[in-house]
Amino acid sequence: MYSQQDSLTLKYNFIDSYPQNAEIKLNGEFLGSTPFYFTWKDTIFPKQLKLNLPGFNEINEDVLSNEIINKTYKLNPSGKYIVNNLVNENKGSYFKVKRKPLPIILSSLITAGSGFFAYYFKSLANENAKEYDISGDKTAIDRKKKYDLIGGISIAVMQVGFGALIYFLFIE
Repeated sequence: MYSQQDSLTLKYNFIDSYPQNAEIKLNGEFLGSTPFYFTWKDTIFPKQLKLNLPGFNEINEDVLSNEIINKTYKLNPSGKYIVNNLVNENKGSYFKVKRKPLPIILSSLITAGSGFFAYYFKSLANENAKEYDISGDKTAIDRKKKYDLIGGISIAVMQVGFGALIYFLFIE
């Protein structure tokens, strides 16, 4: 049996394949599947190395000496169908229906804008509250109430815009 030893002093052989998971046999004995690190069990050479993966042509190679192997084999598909790219790259959206950008952009702008105005008017309300606390001016407390009302309306508009954004992004 060929062993996978764990030591920093050993120099490992390395066999990989594209695609991976190809079966590796050495002199007919199963070693493992790619990618695979191993050391030589004995010093008897030459050895017959085989890589096999269903749906691909088998690779046979003679190993003539105990030099370190560090190889990646490209397996070619067998049969009449040639596979150009084994990874399915679907770069489209995962939504069943394509999203309309205009409602998404508008609801995003409404959400961001009303959030800004809510912050702005709440800051003005806080400044007027401080002014009232310092000077006792009744018009400052009236302005504070007015700015609090506008800030509250802005928060409500922001929540509606955010709800619309979620709707247009995920539900529609």
